[in-house]
Parts: sequence; structure tokens; C-alpha cells
Amino acid sequence: MTPDESQAIAALRAAWTNAVAARNPDALKDLLTDDYEVWPQGAAPLVGPAAAAAAMRGAIERFEIAQSFEPIETVVAGDWAFERGIERMDLTPRDGGEKRTIEQRTFLIERKGEDGKWRFARGMTNLVPVAE
Repeated sequence: MTPDESQAIAALRAAWTNAVAARNPDALKDLLTDDYEVWPQGAAPLVGPAAAAAAMRGAIERFEIAQSFEPIETVVAGDWAFERGIERMDLTPRDGGEKRTIEQRTFLIERKGEDGKWRFARGMTNLVPVAE
């Protein structure tokens, strides 16, 4: 992976967390491929940019969200990138209640478009096991 690819992929992740922090789910659409699909744990797949933005809109309406991603491994092969890491989300209910933190293992596939921009193409999450 070249330094330029590394920076571009890190910028893609930062654009996502910045859009969530700004409570702007429509900004996520440009960060996703047209055929985007993610498999969140315990939920139906989200297919397409509009579905992803709608799901995030619902979450933003219910919670103040602070999100981060800790990459463990990133592999670039041509116009494809594969990442695995830990996603953390601090969720504070807007109507009161206890803040909770979700940590999940995340697998991401990004694809570079004809315009040279990296976008999220696929994803899958599962919760980090609770330590005993």
C-alpha cells in the first residue's frame, strides 16, 4: 500500500465519522458505492446508499453518536482495499438515559471509482465478546 492510498483510505474513514458527528447522514451517500451492502450484526442487510443514510438518520435522531475506527490491517489490491479493525460507538440517548458503548469487529471492503475516489463497497460487523 502506498502512502497516498493509506492517506486516501484514512480520509474516507474520517469523512464517515465527521458526517456522523455533524449529524449529516446524507453526506454518507457520496462515501458509498452504488452497490454498497453492509451486514450489521443481528439486523437485516443495508443495501445501497439511500438505505444506509436512512438507517443512520434514524440512529442520529435517537442518539448523540461519537464513532471511531481502529484499523488492525489494511490490504490494497489494485482498486480494492480490505480492512479489518475495531469500531467503537458511544451512544447517548437524546431523550435521556444511560450512555452505552458498542465495540464491534468490523470488516470493510473499499473500492476506488473511475473518478479516483475511494468508497465503501461492503461491510460486516460483529460485537466484540464481553471479557469474562
